[in-house]
Amino acid sequence: MWERFVRFWRSIFGGMIDSMENPELILKQSMRDMRDKVPKINQNLAKMRGGLNLLENEYNDYVDQERKLTARIKAALEAGDEKLAGDYALRLKQIQDSKGRNFEQLGKAREAYSKATEFKQDYMREMEKKIKDAEMALREHEASKWKAEVAEVFQSFEVGDIDSTVDEMTYKLRQKTAMAEGKLDMAMETVDMKDIQMEKRAEEIEAQEMLKQFKLEWGMGDKTAAGATADKTVGPLSSQDVSSGGDAIKTVGPAETETPS
Repeated sequence: MWERFVRFWRSIFGGMIDSMENPELILKQSMRDMRDKVPKINQNLAKMRGGLNLLENEYNDYVDQERKLTARIKAALEAGDEKLAGDYALRLKQIQDSKGRNFEQLGKAREAYSKATEFKQDYMREMEKKIKDAEMALREHEASKWKAEVAEVFQSFEVGDIDSTVDEMTYKLRQKTAMAEGKLDMAMETVDMKDIQMEKRAEEIEAQEMLKQFKLEWGMGDKTAAGATADKTVGPLSSQDVSSGGDAIKTVGPAETETPS
């Protein structure tokens, strides 16, 4: 019974947490957390390197002391002072013991520092990989937002009030256009267009004839019309005296064209 009760509350709060979670913000925070660990790792490596340097310096001191004590023991023996040589020998034994312990600590410190350095390199390599994956996921998420907006725009052409309104208004405009074209067709059918066209053609012919008449009277006709007029004028003048020349032509020409009173 208690397990069912706990499971019930976990389901409620779990759903609330899921609804409040923002994967984008959480992912960015995870990237910041991974980067924030790098200074801490460097700080720990610096401490380890400092301890390693101290052990190395201490070991070098033990080596130097061992060399000096060995030289003093040799000098004391050469001088015949065995008691002093024995004291130096005891101190040399202590230095050698300390040096041995220091050497073991130095080896462990070097091994630990080497592993820590490898851990940092592995961490940096894995961190860079995860950050690249996270950045790619964020870019894809931003692209998905744009795609979602474009999809909503395209969907608005298919469903909703906008689509129905456009279709309705387009149909009404086409309907009005069809009605106007139908009215024009009916008006054209009620009028005898052939008679109108024939009457228009007759008016054009009549206008052309009037223009020709005006051109003949005003001497503005073409060469063919001028030649025909000359033939009509020369016929009556053939019986006249040619010696009169231009005066006869000037006199006879208008006489033929005048009408009797």
